[in-house]
Amino acid sequence: MKISGIWKRMVTAFAAGCILVGMAGCGSGGNGSSGGTEAYKEYVIGIMDANYLAKYEKYMEITGSVQAEAEKIYEANILNFSMEIEDALSVKKDVVSRNLAERFVDMAGSLYSQVKYQAVDVVREGDIYTVSVEIEPIDFFGTVQDPFQSAVDEFNAQAKSGAFDGYTDAEYEEAYGVAVANALEANIKNVSYGSKITVDVVLDYDKENHVYFISDEQMEGLDDKVVKMVR
Repeated sequence: MKISGIWKRMVTAFAAGCILVGMAGCGSGGNGSSGGTEAYKEYVIGIMDANYLAKYEKYMEITGSVQAEAEKIYEANILNFSMEIEDALSVKKDVVSRNLAERFVDMAGSLYSQVKYQAVDVVREGDIYTVSVEIEPIDFFGTVQDPFQSAVDEFNAQAKSGAFDGYTDAEYEEAYGVAVANALEANIKNVSYGSKITVDVVLDYDKENHVYFISDEQMEGLDDKVVKMVR
């Protein structure tokens, strides 16, 4: 029997690139905000766009990277997220077929294509810049729970009736994964959102190379916020 629990996502790391200090200037407005710091907002949003939306223009412009490098960021992020979805739905990613795994990659891309965020402020304190990002998080559980539960119930009923008798373990897991994918694919394109939140992203400063960058920890924090994976 398959269990329908949805688990908390695992933490993953992302490539972020750096922003040269000179690109944004050193000025700031009253109380350390705005003024010559607009590029820091663009840097954070450019990285998020590359990670979640496969939009690379701003990221390449600010970091000086080429499109192939930016595409690798997105592809790695989507692959990691697809495996997190499989874990959350009890799909054994190390057992199912490549074709089924690719269906979950497509679902991950569809989910991320619907993320909502915007940079709303940037504050400078000495060499430290903090960019505030407003996020309307996707509610993963609220989006998939009903079709997922229905798929699990139907699959368990079929298993009880003997529909999978004689299946190998791999065939059984593949059948379960296909049932889940079939149930979710149509619903994943119309997600539910939670209440808006504001996340402060602190940019680290590399004094030796005179660049600012987003640490893995900061990116992990953003990723955990754009899609809420727990009830």
